[in-house]
Amino acid sequence: MSVSDNPGPFFRIEALRQSFDGHPVLRGVSFDVPRGKTTVILGGSGAGKSVLLKHLNGLMRPLAGSVQVEGKDINDLSERDLTPIRRQIGVLFQDGALFDSLTVGENVAFPLREAGDRDEDGIRYRVNEVLELVGLKGQEWKMPDILSGGMRKRVSLARAIAGRPACMLYDEPTAGLDPILSENITRLIAEMKDELRLTSVVVTH
Repeated sequence: MSVSDNPGPFFRIEALRQSFDGHPVLRGVSFDVPRGKTTVILGGSGAGKSVLLKHLNGLMRPLAGSVQVEGKDINDLSERDLTPIRRQIGVLFQDGALFDSLTVGENVAFPLREAGDRDEDGIRYRVNEVLELVGLKGQEWKMPDILSGGMRKRVSLARAIAGRPACMLYDEPTAGLDPILSENITRLIAEMKDELRLTSVVVTH
């Protein structure tokens, strides 16, 4: 069954529980994330938003409850079996998580090479394509340490969508940005959802 043929939610979270050192963080969380829509999860600092996000692609395993991706329960899958599911899910980390020793272009190309792509011409084309989508065309030779906070977020977003995911997870995408840059990143997230028909989950305070 293809993504377009599946009428159900992209994610289904049921009675999810997690705790650290005996302190509950997630207390029976249940909700659906509809396909092709943007779902926003609001909460204060320490409320468990980022912890919840890490359960959606199997980076964390719950103490109880379940996470389904495209109707498939991922709780008990091996790392190997999780790989194709994770390729459907791009992540924009709170701090961008760029490799400072790699150029912008090399950062964006990294997930493609990690996935086994050896077509260098195709990789360069895709890098240029996604950098243009985020408004950074021609910036592929710059190093991350000379970029502004907003540009680093855009590079991180380009890297996250390079592998053509069906879904994007955003962890505090405007953290540390001034109001103008925050508005620009928020607008860009909306544009990516519309242009690429992405399912999006945004966690923010």
